[in-house]
Amino acid sequence: MGKAVLTMQMSLDSIVTNTDQWMEFSDEILEEYLDYYNKIDRIVVGGNTYAELAEYWQNAERSSESVLERTIAKKINDIPKSLVSRSPQELLWRNSEQILIQDSNSFVQEIQALKNKSTSISVESGLKTWQLFIEHELYDDLWVFVHPVIVSQGERLFEPSDKQHKLQVISSKTYSNGVIGLYYQKKV
Repeated sequence: MGKAVLTMQMSLDSIVTNTDQWMEFSDEILEEYLDYYNKIDRIVVGGNTYAELAEYWQNAERSSESVLERTIAKKINDIPKSLVSRSPQELLWRNSEQILIQDSNSFVQEIQALKNKSTSISVESGLKTWQLFIEHELYDDLWVFVHPVIVSQGERLFEPSDKQHKLQVISSKTYSNGVIGLYYQKKV
């Protein structure tokens, strides 16, 4: 069975939305992502962010000023993607398929099926998708980039829950722009 990695950008106060207003990438972080995407064989994207990500990465492959970002964009665009949503959506991103879910049970079944036929899945977005993976313990690793900013406004990744999730730090790295990359593995 493959593993699912939740990867995200987060503010110091745990906000994961409106990242375009506060996220600060660097070539150091992009190099980490390039190495990461060379090991990924499937990307999962939620329905609320699919169109935005599709547009961004397809445009970046053609027109980014950064050679590194264009390389990453091509890699991401080439990796098979699964759009998870409750309603049909137009497939705008090459190598995409849609997984329609009706409820939490069908979500769990579909993700388990994906994990059974994949080696390494990157769960890219969005907030509700990450929260479903966490709630149903469908993730194996959590790779979060904590940005040195208190955003105050937006949605937080972790909601109150009756479950506790124990994690083990596998690696951490501080980048020159002050972002801290934390890679956790779920304890079983």
